[in-house]
Amino acid sequence: MRAPRPTVLFFLVTLFLCSWHLDQGHNDNTMSRAACVASLVDRGTLEITPIQDVTGDKCLVNGRYYSDKAPLPTFVVLPFHWLMVKLGLVTANERGTLTDGLLRIGGLLCGSVPLALLITLAWNDLRSRQRLPVNTALLATLPFFGSFLFVYSGSFYNHLPGALFSVLSARAMLRDQHLRAGLWCGAAFLCESALLLFPIAWAMQLLLDKRWRPIGLLLLGLFPGLLGMALHNLAVTGEALTFPNAYAVNYGAMHHQYGFGTWQPKAMLGLLVSDYRGLLFYMPFLIVGLWTLPRNMSIRTFLRDPFVLPALLLIAAFLTHATWWGGWTYGPRYLMASATLLCFAIGQRIADRPLERWASLGLCSFGLLCAMAAKMTISYSLPTEVQHPLFTEVLPRVLKGEWTTWQWPVLLGLSPTMATLLFLPTFALGLFLLVRIDRSLPRHAPVPLP
Repeated sequence: MRAPRPTVLFFLVTLFLCSWHLDQGHNDNTMSRAACVASLVDRGTLEITPIQDVTGDKCLVNGRYYSDKAPLPTFVVLPFHWLMVKLGLVTANERGTLTDGLLRIGGLLCGSVPLALLITLAWNDLRSRQRLPVNTALLATLPFFGSFLFVYSGSFYNHLPGALFSVLSARAMLRDQHLRAGLWCGAAFLCESALLLFPIAWAMQLLLDKRWRPIGLLLLGLFPGLLGMALHNLAVTGEALTFPNAYAVNYGAMHHQYGFGTWQPKAMLGLLVSDYRGLLFYMPFLIVGLWTLPRNMSIRTFLRDPFVLPALLLIAAFLTHATWWGGWTYGPRYLMASATLLCFAIGQRIADRPLERWASLGLCSFGLLCAMAAKMTISYSLPTEVQHPLFTEVLPRVLKGEWTTWQWPVLLGLSPTMATLLFLPTFALGLFLLVRIDRSLPRHAPVPLP
């Protein structure tokens, strides 16, 4: 079934905005995935020993180095990189085909595309609502662009694909499509192992209502993902139930319960509200949920909601994680799936009221200002020890005009300053086009997706 033309146009405009910045920085996280892709193409193995010095995010098993990352993002990028190598479009260096171009491909496929799809899904869902506080296209886009998710678009990370598959799973659960929900759960798990918590939560919700057949369908759909992860674990660690990060070289905390289950007194403030890694600070639209979600949700509804309860459980889990701050990062990157689920839940309940209207616009504007400032300068490379990164890392670079080179117009010869000046009106024009696409359709008519 083909997606309708308005949906395709909406997605393509959003994808263009999400792809202006393509990350080619040699971050440990992205380089770990890229090294695995290059090793598979160059040597036909998951082992990255010959090029292991490019990243600190690796595991050591029986004297051999491997990426310690979940496998799906790697295998999404693999065929594209392989094709480019076979077509002679990649020039090998001393590290084989591990190039900046590989990082950009990974950023496009695992950063830009998932965020554009999430925004398109949000737009589709919001169109089924009768009364909204602001234009549907703006309500679908601004919460995401005005958040830490936008800073990670264009980067070869696992969090945005994991968030996308988690939302697809929750939407399927809401529609009683339990087999499909299980399949999406498996894909999310293959992106980020902690997201296995979501199908466990959904199975418990079904258990509350004694719905045995849906539980079976959910588990059946989940099985391919579990099998895929087991095979990957077996190939790396030699044990189907032992994940690679259990052998992480530079993160000893991961050797014990994968870092979970220890009391972290600083995490409550730091991970939820602070300008260090606070969820409400780095996705301020979620503040609207502090009154819109309780206002429309009874205890029974809360216990059965496929978006809110699983999201809160994952947040609670990371409040006990030994590395809850997430290293060098913009915002609480480990909570990206939770943030996305909560954003969709708010979209289901937000009302056409003055408070919601002005709060949404004001909070999203603040988030967009912060995210754009980071995106155009230092991106997500905010040091772990810096407690107020927006003020001490991002703002000084904005004032000095230290714009990032990670923009595709720079590859064509423009200066970073000119590329940044061009991006600002392009972004505004993109939002205008999205609003026009939305207004070209019958009011409140949802657009069916395949």
